[in-house]
Amino acid sequence: MIATAAIVADIALILTHRVRAVPDPGKYAPWPYMAVGLAGCVAGWLVVGRPEAAWDDLFLALVCGVVVTSEAAHAARALSGRPWVGWATALVSGAAAATWLLPDLLPDPLPFT
Repeated sequence: MIATAAIVADIALILTHRVRAVPDPGKYAPWPYMAVGLAGCVAGWLVVGRPEAAWDDLFLALVCGVVVTSEAAHAARALSGRPWVGWATALVSGAAAATWLLPDLLPDPLPFT
């Protein structure tokens, strides 16, 4: 499933950043990346056909698409040195997290393929 691959990639990126990064003396504010991750979740929800969601599915999608995504976006920006990489990571990971909302009855992870 797309969401599972995205969360594994996000966690690998975060762990790589934690191992390689030099301690940053400045404060990191995750709010802009969280907002972009949430926008990505909404965009992904619209792309997959606005499926009905139960509370547990919505919670999983929001945690993966907002919280983990913001940390992965910060890690991607820090490792690459380019600001656009962090924004792209937040948007794409947020959109991928919306696939948690798809029903398990579908044989294909995307309903329009």
